Amino acid sequence: MRKTRFFFLLASLFAVLCILDYGIGKFLEYLYFNQKQGKLYNITYAIEKQTNDVIIMGSSRAMHHYNPDIISDSLKLSCYNAGYDGQGILYHEAILNTILQRYTPKIIILDVNNYELSINEASYDLLSILNPYVAKHPILKETVNQKGKFERYKFLSHIYPYNSLFARIIMGNLNFSTKDVSENGFTAQTGIWEQPIDSITFLKNEILDKQKVHSLNKFLKECKKKGTSLYVVYSPTYRKEKNTSKSIDYIKNACKEYDIPFISYQNNPNFTNNLLFHDFDHLNDKGADCFSSDIATYIKKAKKH
Repeated sequence: MRKTRFFFLLASLFAVLCILDYGIGKFLEYLYFNQKQGKLYNITYAIEKQTNDVIIMGSSRAMHHYNPDIISDSLKLSCYNAGYDGQGILYHEAILNTILQRYTPKIIILDVNNYELSINEASYDLLSILNPYVAKHPILKETVNQKGKFERYKFLSHIYPYNSLFARIIMGNLNFSTKDVSENGFTAQTGIWEQPIDSITFLKNEILDKQKVHSLNKFLKECKKKGTSLYVVYSPTYRKEKNTSKSIDYIKNACKEYDIPFISYQNNPNFTNNLLFHDFDHLNDKGADCFSSDIATYIKKAKKH
């Protein structure tokens, strides 16, 4: 009799927890997709709403370096900046897959960095930002499940996709004006980098992440398959780089294999002025405008040939 009562109480508690998990999860889902501002909303817009001709992808360097207004005006095509702080090829291959389920962009600009393909566990942790979209976009499961072998089971909870985003969801539902919001995804950096220019030599013992290499190749192949003009770009840094990193070497060779333009601004003489930089790795607003104009001119010339 006691065992029966115990199991009944246990089952009741489990049922209550399931109901609470479902109810709270659905409420958080509503709040999440009700956002109309902030970086999280920009992800939703990129995945589910925008249908621009040109899409920019990459890390914070993409987000801060490419002004869609300038690119759009030059190419006479609509443009959206889907760059996101800290994210790399794993994230952007996932974003590309969701976008291609809705429509095919005419042009994609993929901005890459010196350690794009390096082994870095943090790059997998950052994929949590995609958790809220998995239920609506099952194609993302393959990407987020790379975080760990138990990841698929965590999604049995309706709260789990939002459990690290509570504060940001609340902020996104309040009518605060935030500087990280723009209609076209671009965020201009202000200020001038006052430090002297550094020199760097990249070590060739960098170990490449096999999954990132796989994602890069899938990205290149998918754009080719869909007929999207892809431009892979290494945008300016305020450093004298004495050689190229192993990641960049691989990306350059992969682009050559797929006949995709790789545009390197490494040590570009037009971008050695500190007045164009916010820090050593990011252009400021003036630098971004100059760079965006330069990239647009390159693409315009390439399209004529």
